[in-house]
Amino acid sequence: MLLLTLLALAADPPPAPAMVTMVRGSVTLVDAGKRSPAPAPPFILAATQSLDLAADAHVVFLRQGGAFAVDGPKQVDPSSFRTTSNAGDKVGDLLAKRTSLAAAGAARGAGPSITRPVPNANAMVVTEVRWTCDNCGLQTVGIVDLRTDQSVWSGNGTGSAILSGIKLGPGTYAVTVGGTERTFRVVDLAAADAVLASVKADSLANENDRAAAGAGALYLAGYPTDALTMLEQHGLTGMVAEYERLAGVAP
Repeated sequence: MLLLTLLALAADPPPAPAMVTMVRGSVTLVDAGKRSPAPAPPFILAATQSLDLAADAHVVFLRQGGAFAVDGPKQVDPSSFRTTSNAGDKVGDLLAKRTSLAAAGAARGAGPSITRPVPNANAMVVTEVRWTCDNCGLQTVGIVDLRTDQSVWSGNGTGSAILSGIKLGPGTYAVTVGGTERTFRVVDLAAADAVLASVKADSLANENDRAAAGAGALYLAGYPTDALTMLEQHGLTGMVAEYERLAGVAP
């Protein structure tokens, strides 16, 4: 009997959480019989929770096996969306270890608060520095390669500055805006590409659904800067504020 039980557990792994990356229309979160409006995406949907979609609703979520888009009216239990194989499923592996999407957050003080690239995080591509600051005016911006302790770019701007004439290669850098300094790390594209590949976003028919799924996967894997860039490039600006809050660069 014990052997049969162990074999059954091996054949049917426990349900894993999902990551909801888009919510449109009337969507209700159901948790142990309690009902409440679904939070702003992205958020973790525990294996014991479900979503109740009204007729006008649409959701996109990630779980083991890839990305899924569902229209209402429907009751969505993410554990029912399975694929035949999860081999190489990096997103599923990450979700199995996550109960929250909130990051530690960047330290704040007087002066500019750097929002791009997201401080203390990995990034694939950095083309811009952004910051928030009340009445700070024009600011001097600089990037230093911490391995060589050499300046690799400098400029100025009011709220943002485009990195012109340079492509940052893999390495750890410090970015300064006025008196604020933060670090970030540029990584090889192969690691993030593997995460995006495991989402199988091409299976989604809608371009915005694919972007929402891709941004969620990038954020989950630790690339918040690139997740935010993807949202903005596809016009999903209404989702940016929650990602910034979770990344610790916005209240």
